[in-house]
Amino acid sequence: MNDFDVLSKLEDLANRLGVKLRYENLAKGPIRANGGYCRLQNDHLILIDKNDSKRRKIKLLARSLSRFNLETVFISPALRRIICSSDK
Repeated sequence: MNDFDVLSKLEDLANRLGVKLRYENLAKGPIRANGGYCRLQNDHLILIDKNDSKRRKIKLLARSLSRFNLETVFISPALRRIICSSDK
């Protein structure tokens, strides 16, 4: 799988889990944020800097999704390895 495929599959997984993704310019504004998982009211949200490289987006998204119970969700073995290795 290339980076584009991995990112697309991670975005699809987030959608299936009901997690909202927001790609924004996080460097803009008075506070510099790195992005990642957060809860906003009752919503699960992952913020990603739209200017980050695909590799950084994949790492951030995989690490954020590793927080969820993925046992009941079908994920290809290759994608599961990426997610599991990101939380170390």
